[in-house]
Amino acid sequence: MSDNRKILGRWDSVAISIGIVLGVGIFRVPSEVANHLSSGVWILFAWVMGGIFSMLGALCYAELVSLHPHSGGDYVYLKEAYGKVVGFLFAWSELLITRTGSVAAIALMFGEYCCSLFGMDRGLIRPAALAVIAILTATNLLGLKQSSRLQNVLTVIKVVALVLIIVACATSARPPVTVFQLSELGHPDLKTLTAVCLALVPIMWTYGGWRDNVFLAGETKDAEKSVPFALLMTCLIITLIYGAMNFMYLTFIPVDVMKTTPLIAAALLKIIFGDIGAKLFEGLIIVYALGVINGLLLTGSFLAKTMSHDNPLFRYLHKTDERTGTPLRAIVFNGIWSCVLVLTGTFEMLLFFTGLWVWIFFAMVAISIIIFRRRGYSATNRFQMIGYPLIPIIVASVSLLLAWSTVNYIPVESAWGTLLVLSGLPFFYFQNRKRPDKTEPPCAE
Repeated sequence: MSDNRKILGRWDSVAISIGIVLGVGIFRVPSEVANHLSSGVWILFAWVMGGIFSMLGALCYAELVSLHPHSGGDYVYLKEAYGKVVGFLFAWSELLITRTGSVAAIALMFGEYCCSLFGMDRGLIRPAALAVIAILTATNLLGLKQSSRLQNVLTVIKVVALVLIIVACATSARPPVTVFQLSELGHPDLKTLTAVCLALVPIMWTYGGWRDNVFLAGETKDAEKSVPFALLMTCLIITLIYGAMNFMYLTFIPVDVMKTTPLIAAALLKIIFGDIGAKLFEGLIIVYALGVINGLLLTGSFLAKTMSHDNPLFRYLHKTDERTGTPLRAIVFNGIWSCVLVLTGTFEMLLFFTGLWVWIFFAMVAISIIIFRRRGYSATNRFQMIGYPLIPIIVASVSLLLAWSTVNYIPVESAWGTLLVLSGLPFFYFQNRKRPDKTEPPCAE
């Protein structure tokens, strides 16, 4: 696709990623982190480390998108580096489990908080979840321009809301309840370092989504420069916001109390704003859920479109609107399958089981940079990371460490997740058993 037909600019790309990253994690995960770390300084350190690791990952993706400035993101990188079967398994797990399962989970949370905020019967939670998926799917059918504008608005609201909360907390006259002793960082023992590694698992889940704009690289103007800018800017903004939010949590809520307060943001808002704080929290969750759902449906549709060109099993999803380039069937597929997961309730099991493979695929993407460089691919005059090959090795090593932590924490579930991902193998080989005589032209980006 020529640049004059591309719709997204660099700040659109930033808004898509931030809108997905800023979900409900920052409102709940700090409580889980506090269960691993009992020191305010170490909690902040772990969140900063999560941001640094995300930034290193962003450097890897920045170079990859410069080499392959097409829609599809990880699918394209994995397919080009390791072959079609690996790319297929990634897309299989994303489209049928990870991405649509996340849409289902967030949609149900949207329904739950809608019913609470507006005093509706809890029996309407599932209908509300289905309704929000249907509405946002219909919005995406109107075209990339409309859906990206909605994402921009939701992202701005989300960032402004968090900034206002941080400012309100910072200007409060209440004395801090946590003492931050930097000297603690100088004498870590093995138990503390192990606790940090365990805390990084939920922290990195909360940072997840910062690289989702690469799935729309083919729709972004000057993608070789715009998407790398968006990746690095997203990680910087998110790290600053998450660090500030956790500092505010620790300032007003003792670590021991944080451990037993799952709705940590609701507790903070109640301290600062009184009883109305609970309603403010519910409103925030609703807005945040809208941004995440819209972003996941948007990026997932272009992933489906890209992989459908290479895989006859999904070829039906490749149809696009000639005027806008919108993958109509892929959008509808994502919406319908997300609704199926809402109705069946299987998404919780699917998401829980496949956490291991999220990290395995992430490690493989990082290593793909080394593979491409050895093949002579070059991002000269575009984006070429500093610190090669150390950075991709670090990213891959940490990803595999998190994968290993996941296996140790949930070994049985991880085994079932492996079977779920590998269940795509017979479908891959069945679809390629008989090749069509007619060779289709390559997918235009």
